[in-house]
Amino acid sequence: MDQAKTATWGAALAELRRWAQDRDDVSVTPQMLSVPAPVREEFYGRVGAIQGQIVDAGLTDDERVSMRRLADALAAVCGELSHAVGLAKVALPGRLEAFTADPAKALAAPLQSVVIDALSGHVPLSEADGQARQCVRGAAEALARGAYEAWAYLGVVASLGPVRLWAVGCEDGQTARIVPTDVLTMGAQVPSRERRFPEAVVQCADGRVFALKCEAAREIDYYDALAPIARDTSAGGNTAGMLGHRVLLLYQLDAPDKVQATVDRKQRLQRFADLAVEVLAPAEMENPAYLGAFIARLRTLRTRRPFTAVTYDEAARFPQAMEADGEVPPVERCAVGLRREGLAAIAEKLR
Repeated sequence: MDQAKTATWGAALAELRRWAQDRDDVSVTPQMLSVPAPVREEFYGRVGAIQGQIVDAGLTDDERVSMRRLADALAAVCGELSHAVGLAKVALPGRLEAFTADPAKALAAPLQSVVIDALSGHVPLSEADGQARQCVRGAAEALARGAYEAWAYLGVVASLGPVRLWAVGCEDGQTARIVPTDVLTMGAQVPSRERRFPEAVVQCADGRVFALKCEAAREIDYYDALAPIARDTSAGGNTAGMLGHRVLLLYQLDAPDKVQATVDRKQRLQRFADLAVEVLAPAEMENPAYLGAFIARLRTLRTRRPFTAVTYDEAARFPQAMEADGEVPPVERCAVGLRREGLAAIAEKLR
C-alpha cells in the first residue's frame, strides 16, 4: 500500500475526528458511536470518502483497470444472456452486482468498520492500516474471483445459443418443474436436504435443451452422503446470494419438462452431468490442500465428458504427477482470459 496515500487517509481520519469533536451531538468513542439523524448522511459520507482513499492506496493503476475490465465483461455477458432469452435481469450475489456497477465502491464497502474503529481510537491507526491492507486485498481477490467465475459460467451458457429460459420450481420437495420467469438467480433452488435441483432450463436455437446449475463447490462435498441433521452443514442446495467458489454443471434434457433432481443424497443417486466447468486459480493448482479438494470433487461428480478446468492464462498448470496419475479422472484445462471465443470453444464440447 502506497505510504503517501496511507498518510492521506490518516490525515482525512484526523480531520473527521476533529469534525466529530467540534460537535456536541456526535459521540465517537471506543465504547459508543452516536450520530444524530441531521448529520448522519454527512458523517457516513466522510467515512465513505476515507474508505475510497484506502482502496485507492491499496490498488495499483493496472489493478484498477483490470477490475473495471472484468466488471464490464460480466455486465456485458449478463446483458447478452438476458437479451437472448428475454430476461429482465440476471441476479448475481449482491456483492457481485455491486462490483459490476462500481468495483472501487464494492471494494470499499467492507472497510467501514475499520475506519470507525480507527476513528474511535478502539484500534491504533497503524494497526487499522494493516487491517485495511488485508481487507482490500481480500475483497479484491474474492470479488475478482467471483466475477470471473460468473463471467465464465454465464458466458458458456450464452455460447450455447439459448432462446428461451425457465426457472426450476419444486412444490413438494421431490418433483421438479419448469416455471416461467424473467429473472435468472444464480445458485437458486427450493431448499432441500435430500435433493439438488437445477436453477434453470434453457432451450437453444438448434432445439437442444439443457438444465444448468452454478453449484457452490462446497456443496458438492455433500453429494454422496446425507449426514444427520445436527451435523449437516450444507446449504440445502440454495446458494443464491452467496459469494463463493462455484462449479458450472450442465445436463442435457430431451425436453424442457423433463427436468428432474440432479442429486438425491438419501438414495445416494446422482445424475451424470454432460459438462462440468470449474474456474481455478494458480494457487489452487499448486497448493496440495486445494488440489486435494479439487481432485475430491472430480471423484464425487459424475460427468459424461472430461472435467473442464478454466484458468485465466497459461501460467496456471497442474503438477505433472497429477496429470500422469491414472486414478485421477480426466481433466481438460482451458486458458481463456477474457476471450468469449474461449468460452464458445467450451460450449462446443456439448455438440
